[in-house]
Amino acid sequence: MEEKMQLLVIVPPMTLSTEFIEKLSNAFTVFTMNNEEDAYRFLIQRTANISAVLLDLDLARQSNFSFVDKMSMDKLFTSIPVIALSPRLPNQKDIDCLKRGFTELLTPPNEWELLERRINNAIRAKDSLTFNEIVRMLQQLPSNIFWKDTEGRYVFMTHYWRHIKQDDPHWTLRGKTDMDIRKDKHNAKIAMEADKKILTTGQGTDYVIEENYDGVQEFLQLIKRPTYDEKGNVNGIIALINDVTKQRLLELELEKRSRTDGLTGLLNKSATEELIRMMLLNYYKNNKENSACALMMIDIDKFKTINDTLGHAKGDIVLSAIGGIIKNTFKGMDVAGRTGGDEFMVFLRDIEKPENALHLAESIEKETNQLILHKDICAYVSVSVGIAMFPEHGKTFDDLYHAADKALYYVKNHGRAGWKLYTPEMETE
Repeated sequence: MEEKMQLLVIVPPMTLSTEFIEKLSNAFTVFTMNNEEDAYRFLIQRTANISAVLLDLDLARQSNFSFVDKMSMDKLFTSIPVIALSPRLPNQKDIDCLKRGFTELLTPPNEWELLERRINNAIRAKDSLTFNEIVRMLQQLPSNIFWKDTEGRYVFMTHYWRHIKQDDPHWTLRGKTDMDIRKDKHNAKIAMEADKKILTTGQGTDYVIEENYDGVQEFLQLIKRPTYDEKGNVNGIIALINDVTKQRLLELELEKRSRTDGLTGLLNKSATEELIRMMLLNYYKNNKENSACALMMIDIDKFKTINDTLGHAKGDIVLSAIGGIIKNTFKGMDVAGRTGGDEFMVFLRDIEKPENALHLAESIEKETNQLILHKDICAYVSVSVGIAMFPEHGKTFDDLYHAADKALYYVKNHGRAGWKLYTPEMETE
């Protein structure tokens, strides 16, 4: 059963008929007081529950409208309308009382339906004023707050952010949907699908979206919850938008660092192997076993000698330089990482033939060979490269790793500074 709104009626004894109070009680829960002092104390105790106060106009005049003044000045009572009651038809003096803070003037007895409607309208009007005041206060917060109706149309938003279309200074989003106002239609669709689910299930949701406008990257966190009417029916969606760009970029940076080799900028060992395993698994799922791929293992020749002769600082320069060569050679969807002290690994996707992998290996070796390690002794740097093909030499990471490793050590054992594609004969050497 719907709970009735509560009214506080302040009238001297015998001023209003018993019939009026009884009719009032049919639509509202009525509390009566016969003086302003007791009424004010009662009101302080029940502020949150009282929807409106009905005050005898003559009683208000006797106190020089002190009760109305208190109600107007105290923020606790901002949302409660004070309605003047007069048993006679109003004259100009009675009408002027509205300037003292009354919301409405009623003259019972009258058509009861009309009186009830006017009381409800006064309550709604006062609520509306309070609503606007709250919106103005919320605009002082950095968070963006908005409310939508059950059709997904905006009723209000505290801030108009840059990802919302607003070419006209008099433009308003009231009555518009996300597809109407958002420049990013992908995120607009995500928003509308989330709203539809909330309105259907009554369950709120939280999610983060990425916005990119005018070269500015933003991450926005949306917290959405359903709102309900007096009968408990969902009547809209209230939502909070927080700018979490700094936090998200920090998380992405920390995630990147956890997967990146700090010296070369390439992926680290665990991230490299994880991505290659995922790619190989994806080839099986999408029936791409006929596609050719290559696993390439790259090792710096005599790197221990470099460290021992010229020091670890020079060794780090060599690692960084070779990492740069690998990074510039392999881009796009290829995977490149540093998997050990002087070891690198590259996974080439969708290559047409093994000769393409050999050509890239030759390019890396030649570029590396041109790196002058120390100009005083004119020592050069070289690499050895072993290559295995998918699916010819293996369909799993472990099988490809084994084959590429065999090819790498074949190069190491035959003079270094070269590259070689795996062959089964290498197993017996």
